[in-house]
Amino acid sequence: MSKEQIFEIMKSKMLEILPDLAAENISREESMKDLGANSIDRFDIISDTMDELNIKIPLLKFGSLKNIGEVVDFLYENTQ
Repeated sequence: MSKEQIFEIMKSKMLEILPDLAAENISREESMKDLGANSIDRFDIISDTMDELNIKIPLLKFGSLKNIGEVVDFLYENTQ
């Protein structure tokens, strides 16, 4: 699976969980927090994305990631 495919999965999860978010506002450079996702929303987005990718990573490992692109890269590395 490519990074772009992972980004699209994550984007769809964000749009499900944050219905007021416009798809065109989601980019790899943005943080989920800056897009209005609270800590529970971020947990749900990452958990749902991992479920779809069929991978398990402790959520604590995501704490230092600064933006959506870093999360996508991290997920990609763990699908290989």
